[in-house]
Amino acid sequence: MRELPILLGIVAGSAFFWMFPLKVLARLAQRYGHSAPCPSSFAWLVNNPVRRRYMRPLLDRVGIQAGERVLELGPGPGTFTVDAARRVGPEGRIIVVDIQPQMIAQVERRVREAGLTNVETHVAGAYELPLDDASVDRAFLVTVLPEIPDQGRALAELHRVLKAGGVLSITEEFMDPHYPFLCETIRRGEAAGFRLERRTGNWWIYTANFVKRNA
Repeated sequence: MRELPILLGIVAGSAFFWMFPLKVLARLAQRYGHSAPCPSSFAWLVNNPVRRRYMRPLLDRVGIQAGERVLELGPGPGTFTVDAARRVGPEGRIIVVDIQPQMIAQVERRVREAGLTNVETHVAGAYELPLDDASVDRAFLVTVLPEIPDQGRALAELHRVLKAGGVLSITEEFMDPHYPFLCETIRRGEAAGFRLERRTGNWWIYTANFVKRNA
């Protein structure tokens, strides 16, 4: 029983470091242009039963509709891809873009296992999306934007590929070391030419839905 307090101390210390000092380090790295995506070796952190359970309402907040062409930028191992593809249905399409080939390989495996044919995948960065101008109805990012070194450039590219009136949905989670406050996300979205349409959630997990302003 003597080991129990030590174990609890280690767990508490690790949680404190993850919640606070790690966030400070992530912000400093971001300021100097050293942000990076979650490594594929850590895919289990973003795709585990506990997280999937409390993130279950997320796609309802994103608002995906049947028949839409939807961009998922930075899907990680595909935690939300299969559900998103089922929501757009056979007449819609999910376009998945991630800079890491290992993550795209995991997404493709999940899509194959689900028997879906309405998902296309691309290994590409956020600054040069392999999509035509005004070609998607909706784009969603889940704990991705703060990991991109030049967020303004990425948002400009998302603005390019979205149709006029298209929706950009950004979700952030406090457990992510790169977590930005809602006001920061709103400021960046509006600076890139989007109008905030709806915000849902709370400080722990929030979703901000923006609409592309007409030219």
